[in-house]
Amino acid sequence: MTTTLLQKVQQKAEDYQKVRFVKAQSAYYRTSFLQDDHFIWPEESYPLEKNRYLLIWLPACPRAQRVAATIDLLGLTDWIEKIELAPHREKVWHFKERFEDAYYLDELFAEKKDAIQPCLYDKKRGEIVTNDQYNLSTLLLQFCRKLEKPTTRNLHPEEIKSQVDQMNGFIFKHVNVQIYRARNAKSPEDKTEEEAKLVQTFQLLDEHLAYYSFLLGVTLTDADLRLFASLLRCPIYYKQFALNCCQLNSYKNLWRYTQEIYKIPDIQKTAKLEQIVETHYRSPHNLEKFGSFYQNETVESTYGDFLEIKREY
Repeated sequence: MTTTLLQKVQQKAEDYQKVRFVKAQSAYYRTSFLQDDHFIWPEESYPLEKNRYLLIWLPACPRAQRVAATIDLLGLTDWIEKIELAPHREKVWHFKERFEDAYYLDELFAEKKDAIQPCLYDKKRGEIVTNDQYNLSTLLLQFCRKLEKPTTRNLHPEEIKSQVDQMNGFIFKHVNVQIYRARNAKSPEDKTEEEAKLVQTFQLLDEHLAYYSFLLGVTLTDADLRLFASLLRCPIYYKQFALNCCQLNSYKNLWRYTQEIYKIPDIQKTAKLEQIVETHYRSPHNLEKFGSFYQNETVESTYGDFLEIKREY
């Protein structure tokens, strides 16, 4: 009997649900956002004020794109600004121009090891609120609920909250992280093994999406944003990481799913393909790591099929 995606998630549901707490414990928080095993927005420390907070993000990063998209989908653009880091990395990520008298991201952190993006910045207090990549979108949902602001997108519906948390953990372990396990494999044999695991997951997702519009039915959730951000970069991973399993058009339903989510205006605004291509193929740190073979790649050469661009020969 074939195991379905939802059955697979249920097999380790408790482990997947714990991922958010494990990631929160390893992240930097100026003030705790956890209360009785629930994420909250601590309004006494961080009042709800328009344009007080700012998301620092790198468009090439899938985790950052998810958080940026969450701000737009929840209608929080009047409350939380976004500032993009430069697409080319020097010794560390840096701003396009000086921000709060800082050029390098790590200048905003007391300890260099915490200098991770995306991160949320409090302009009034002049400090980083948190760099919790995994849970930032959840914190923004709590911010939105505190505002009691109507929104057309409920990315974390109360009635399926546990299922969203579990699916988030599954996608994190078996897609977001697994792609990098395959890329960083130490031998060809290890790489083949890690790619096979990714293929199994992609096939499971593809079978599931033959019957459902989104991971948990008819509603776009936080889990879909986590999956989409990685899938959108598969044309890059296929070439630059040499991962044949990331040839996304081999999975009919995953391909359709990714194209359909990309068409959502608030998501497309944060899916900055030009910057994804620029960082991956031309940032000095990636040229040093992967070489210059793909240095002349463009959005059209990388994403032409995905965008259904008709090439002239």
